[in-house]
Amino acid sequence: MVMWQTRTGASAMAVELAAALLLATAISDALGFAGASFYLLVAGVPLTAAAGLICFACVVDAMNEGRMDALGRLQATLSALLVATVVIGAAIREPSVGAGDVPPSATAVLAFGFALLVAQALIALVPIRRKRPKNVGADRPFLSLDG
Repeated sequence: MVMWQTRTGASAMAVELAAALLLATAISDALGFAGASFYLLVAGVPLTAAAGLICFACVVDAMNEGRMDALGRLQATLSALLVATVVIGAAIREPSVGAGDVPPSATAVLAFGFALLVAQALIALVPIRRKRPKNVGADRPFLSLDG
């Protein structure tokens, strides 16, 4: 018998924090606070890096358990791309911090970051297929908290 479980926990919280940071950056851009947007992205570098490491740790744990987690690998790859996006976005904004304007390319990079987060959220909704452990009988409910 196969049980289904969705991805939750630390990786979801890390992605949500990264999404909140990008949303705050977009609001700051809309209000014309280019300096604040830059510093929000600078603060986002370690945050998104931590989120990526959490996703990568989930993949390593799956491999140690003898499972192949293709969706987890994809999510970890998207997290790495998100880190690069945040770094590039901050680098593009840095020269214009004093001028107070946001370069159009910085807005495009921010939109790409949102697209990566949407992809990660959709992947998080895909259920994980788990096999019932041999020591759990068919008459007992099977609940797995890992994943």
